[in-house]
Amino acid sequence: RSSDLSAVTPAQLASEDPFYRDLGAKLAVGMPLRDIATSDSILLTEVPAPSDEKAMRSIRRLQEIGVGVVADAAQLAERPVDNAVALVAAKAATSAAVPDCAARVAVVFDGTETTEMVKAALAMDPVMALIRVAPGVSRLHASRRLFTDVLAAGSSVPVIHHIQFTDADVKDDVVIQSGSQVGGLLCDGLGDGVLIEHPTAELDYLRRTSFGLLQGSRMRNTKTEYVSCPSCGRTLFDLQEVTAAISERTGHLPGVAIAVMGCIVNGPGEMADADFGYVGGAPGKIDLYVGKEVVKRGIDNDTACDELIQLIKDHGRWVDKEEEEEAVAA
Repeated sequence: RSSDLSAVTPAQLASEDPFYRDLGAKLAVGMPLRDIATSDSILLTEVPAPSDEKAMRSIRRLQEIGVGVVADAAQLAERPVDNAVALVAAKAATSAAVPDCAARVAVVFDGTETTEMVKAALAMDPVMALIRVAPGVSRLHASRRLFTDVLAAGSSVPVIHHIQFTDADVKDDVVIQSGSQVGGLLCDGLGDGVLIEHPTAELDYLRRTSFGLLQGSRMRNTKTEYVSCPSCGRTLFDLQEVTAAISERTGHLPGVAIAVMGCIVNGPGEMADADFGYVGGAPGKIDLYVGKEVVKRGIDNDTACDELIQLIKDHGRWVDKEEEEEAVAA
């Protein structure tokens, strides 16, 4: 399956419980547990000092639940982290010293390597490869060229797209640039995961954006999928308000696709891939669909969301939301 990686700082590691939540882990009696949308690995932007007990404890706890830890090889040599994955630059891969604490090696490509450099780096049998393009290099073109070299070398190494942003990039930039630069590559089968890094954006936001990109590329399903029309003069209800209300109550159903359409003119055609449909049939009235088939007509707006949920239950696609930490701990 595809992978999500998160770049984390020592300060984030040291915060413990808030950090685990941002990483998508569940908590039970203060201990992290993996969930369907927990990051698979973390990239340490800086290896914590051995004296940073909280940060080091977070690393150990994550490793215990199967979350990988990746860090720069030179930093690991100075501050060892047992069973970490040592990250080395592809151009220096053949001469890089792998620290004794490292369980495996990962290589990072910047898009300027020659075919010979790519082959030499892959000869190290890395557990993964990161594409982190150099400034001024086209990610799209460099990535396609790199995948050509990887395939020519006969390698099946998982390749992670590492996208780095700056403080000047707002949240909308993160979503738009990630989707435009990496989404097309993933849809073409070029890549096995995503790592989105931003110096000030919330870790939870970056993780959810990564998983959203993977789901949009049909690589990993971690949440309910929604299909909606763009709205027009024929729309028979407040599309954004209704979609938000439906999402609030049904957003915990990975593998389920729900279409919310403003009218019946184009709605049934646009929602062809959805499992369930919520379509404006007349002023104040909603029609409900299962696949392409309408199963209920003329439902009042006020009760339509409840009827949709019951429809999902009737077809065996409903699960209750999981209990919060306090309930699990009890």
